[in-house]
Amino acid sequence: MLALFIVYVATARLGLSFDALAGVATTVWPPTGVAIAAICLGGRSRWPAVFLAAFVVNATTGIPHWTSALIAAGNTAEALLAREILVRLRWRRDMERVHDVFALSAAALAATTVSASLGTLAVWLAHIPIDNDGYGLFWMVWWVGDVLGALLIAPVIFVWIRPWRPGREPGRWLEGALLAFLLVVVGLAVFHDLFPQQVVRLARGSYSIWPLLIWAVVRFRQRGGVLALLLVSLIAISGTAAGHGLFAGTTAVHAPSPHERLFRVQCFMAVTAVSMMFVAAALAERRQAILARDEFISIASHELKTPLTALRLRLATALKVLGGERLPADPAAVDKATRAVTAASATTDRLGRLIEDLLDVSRLTARRLELSSEEIPVRDLVGEVAARLREQATEAGSPVVLEIDDAAGPLMATWDRGRIEQVVTNLLSNAIKYGSGREIAVTARAEGNRISIAVRDGGIGIAKADQERIFQAFERVESVHRVGGLGLGLYIGRQIAGAHGGTLRVVSEPGRGSTFVLDLPRAAVPRVPGAERDT
Repeated sequence: MLALFIVYVATARLGLSFDALAGVATTVWPPTGVAIAAICLGGRSRWPAVFLAAFVVNATTGIPHWTSALIAAGNTAEALLAREILVRLRWRRDMERVHDVFALSAAALAATTVSASLGTLAVWLAHIPIDNDGYGLFWMVWWVGDVLGALLIAPVIFVWIRPWRPGREPGRWLEGALLAFLLVVVGLAVFHDLFPQQVVRLARGSYSIWPLLIWAVVRFRQRGGVLALLLVSLIAISGTAAGHGLFAGTTAVHAPSPHERLFRVQCFMAVTAVSMMFVAAALAERRQAILARDEFISIASHELKTPLTALRLRLATALKVLGGERLPADPAAVDKATRAVTAASATTDRLGRLIEDLLDVSRLTARRLELSSEEIPVRDLVGEVAARLREQATEAGSPVVLEIDDAAGPLMATWDRGRIEQVVTNLLSNAIKYGSGREIAVTARAEGNRISIAVRDGGIGIAKADQERIFQAFERVESVHRVGGLGLGLYIGRQIAGAHGGTLRVVSEPGRGSTFVLDLPRAAVPRVPGAERDT
């Protein structure tokens, strides 16, 4: 809390040094990014430090204390609102998805309106003079400063707070040093008029800083990209504030004021920052897709090869017995052949399920998953699935207990029986695999016009950070022991639930088991399931 207070006050004083309107509004306001990062990473409990720091900074500008308190309330509410937006948009702080960059951009644009509005209101109520600029421009300057703080400072903290292991390749360090040198040189040429005017005009016309920023995000990913953006921003702001470079805009007719120049350069940096972060995230998604493809090929090869090998051995055993001369007179040989053929049949079924899962993914991608609804008793559906897996559950030491709440009458639903059986089978099979040999409860109950089927185990549980990931294609729960499967069951299950107008979710804590809840309307209206994947 003390560190947050100190950093907020220090960066705020830096921002106010750039020609602040009425002493409180500036287009350079890094504390917004500091506050958003602190509350997103440390939780809502950090708000007192943000409020106190903002109050102290504004109180030292000479405005009334009640005005400082109102402005501080806006600064604090801004950070809290940004956190809520990011949480609701399921943002991840590694910023390696396009969705994450979009979520941060949305939070930066929306939440900062609170601080700008309350700040402008406080200045108006206190009758603080704002020259001839008008409250509209005053609000805009405040808002742009906060937006840039959120887009330039917060990403640096989010990305670099994660553990990082520096590479040992000398060439990589040399490349980074060369990139930093070129960023400084080109930045000084564009924003500081370091070189002759002919060179400056050429640099201005070619957006020469962009290729270097693209180099940063391509070669050094999001970590390098946000540092490069921060470096360019420091050079651009310092040069523009001094009246030099691309955005000085001085002509014989009009000489823009310092905050007008800073407004221009901050708008440029906002567009540049968002663009580069989107590029970095898109490249990260592409890398993840390639890794997922390679992992899938490896897993699929293993999962298909294992049952094929077992099938080949069992059929060979059966053929050896059936081809022998002892078969008619040797019951033991008949029994051995029967067991081999039965095991081969089970292996064939497993192969069929693996291939069917792959076909389902293909159908979902092409939006061709068809449903055939019929009226079915829920007790029968759940009971048949439990009966088929009872032997497997017994071998794992996990007895299955059914709890069907149909005291008021049979639970009837209009679903695609085969598809819902597929979902429940997968949930129960997963509970047996990960249930650690403890009891498994399968419950079904009606809630108004909906029916929920829950499968609860007492196994290893799932960390909160992984509870959305496991519903993506080819993802599995991490376990000490290797568990077979392609990692498609939960992904397909959620798509089937969505096609019925329902949901599939998980409630879990590590070490305390998991409860998967399939919630469906009694009479499902078939929908075309999307094939959305977060990679």
